[in-house]
Amino acid sequence: MSRSANVAAALWVMLAASVAIAQDNPFARGFDAVPLKPTPLIDSGIALDGANGWTRKSVRAALLFDLSVDDLALREGDTPLGNLIPFRADAHLIAGYQVHQRFDVGVDLPLVVYQSSNFGLLERQGFPQPGVFSLVQPCGDFLARGCGLADVRVVPRVLVLDPDSFLFGLAVIPEVRIPIGDGLSFTGDRGWTVAPRLAAERTFGPVRVIANAGYRFRKPGQFLNLYVGNEFTFGAGAIYHLPDLAAGRLTHVDAIGEVHLATPTGAPFTFEQSDSLKTPLELLLGARARFFGRWGVELSVGRGIGVQSGYGHPDFRVMAGLRYDFEFRDRDGDGVADDVDGCPDVPEDNDGFEDDDGCPDPDNDRDGVLDVEDACPDLPGARELDGCPDRDGDEVPDNIDRCPDQAGPAENEGCPFTGPPFVELEPERLRLKANVLFETGQARIRPQSFAILDEVARVLKEHPEVGPVTIEGHTDNRGGAAYNRDLSTRRARAVLEYLVRKGIDRKRLRAKGYGEDSPIAPNDTPLGRAKNRRVEFTLKNHADILQEPGKQKSPVLVPAPEK
Repeated sequence: MSRSANVAAALWVMLAASVAIAQDNPFARGFDAVPLKPTPLIDSGIALDGANGWTRKSVRAALLFDLSVDDLALREGDTPLGNLIPFRADAHLIAGYQVHQRFDVGVDLPLVVYQSSNFGLLERQGFPQPGVFSLVQPCGDFLARGCGLADVRVVPRVLVLDPDSFLFGLAVIPEVRIPIGDGLSFTGDRGWTVAPRLAAERTFGPVRVIANAGYRFRKPGQFLNLYVGNEFTFGAGAIYHLPDLAAGRLTHVDAIGEVHLATPTGAPFTFEQSDSLKTPLELLLGARARFFGRWGVELSVGRGIGVQSGYGHPDFRVMAGLRYDFEFRDRDGDGVADDVDGCPDVPEDNDGFEDDDGCPDPDNDRDGVLDVEDACPDLPGARELDGCPDRDGDEVPDNIDRCPDQAGPAENEGCPFTGPPFVELEPERLRLKANVLFETGQARIRPQSFAILDEVARVLKEHPEVGPVTIEGHTDNRGGAAYNRDLSTRRARAVLEYLVRKGIDRKRLRAKGYGEDSPIAPNDTPLGRAKNRRVEFTLKNHADILQEPGKQKSPVLVPAPEK
């Protein structure tokens, strides 16, 4: 009998054995030829899932290439006949997001970039079978065949025990695989697959020890005598954190070692039907590091553990990729990650001004008035004006000034009076319809007040019987009482000296500072404080003179000077 006839007979024997086990179509296929997949979860191993959640808003993303050699072997007894899929290259688009400190989810979108097909081995034995397809090989209707796609994996994780609070970490991981791959090309299962498992983790100094155990529920797949159905899954490994390398250019350096095993639930670790019911066993060794901020690289190699290659026992495997890991650590709880927070231990004030740097801005407009006291926190202004600007310089801040571009007294809400007179001689005072203005915090008179003081001097010259005149300085209640009294006294004296220079006899004038002691409006509003910052001219004897026989006079109206 020829070798081909012997092989065909052997294959028929294997088919008969598989039918006895599965009672199904021996050419149904419908399983992924590369059963072990990389984990998409944050802060985990290569294919092992960790049990150490990160803070909310943490992100992981990766583009990972997975190359495996000899994934589906064909043998006659112990004699290898070749490999039906000698080589396969997958690309994994991976993303993970920490929804809550105890809950995150990872997604893996695998693309089968290339599979080499050697199904001519079967055709030569009298079993013609279609080959396999991939992204770069002809495959007909892409959507109908799922060409190039493998089953999408959605991997949630719920942290049950936090390793920072308990002896070890424990997480529940109910993985789901969505069947969009092409079962005929060995890139997906025949239906939905659910693979719940537990992940445990404990840290010993720089070493994290991780273990996984679970159950994989799926619709069985079969090819020839190989039957792939429900499985128990196990994995164990360690991650060793290394010091930074390359003069600090490589950070977050980890060395990783893992062992993974899966065995049929119907006959765990069976030897009697080991050709049909496989127990995949695979070793992975790898390393990863960050080289630029949150960006990093990873590389791992592996192979199946066993004498013969085949399903779950690749002769060689290499995974390499680019990754992005962002752990949203936020010590001060201000919503800005520590690695970009300029003040990681002091919370941002989140007031709409430079909130991205993580540092509080107690004085947004940098005018020396803290925002909590500043009526105009985004516009610089003087402390005496509650931190607000005063465009027209009338000491009525713009935020309460009805005429912010025209100077006017506080008693008229910052608007000028419509016409003369601007100085009125009344029985007990000189009434001014304009403010006497000073430089902020000083006793120097502003030039814009010279005209109104010149009119005061003219009235006093025209009425020598008036006097003595007391020039009173008043302030609001901002600042200390002693400081305000001193400032008001100095300002009153400055007005006195100005009138003396204008020809008024010094003996007719008095100067007195009252500070904050004689308000004419509440000090709890900006407008009230503006009214209290004033200079008044009181006439001590004028009321008595007007009461003498023949001395009665109406108030004197003095027009403003022509401009």
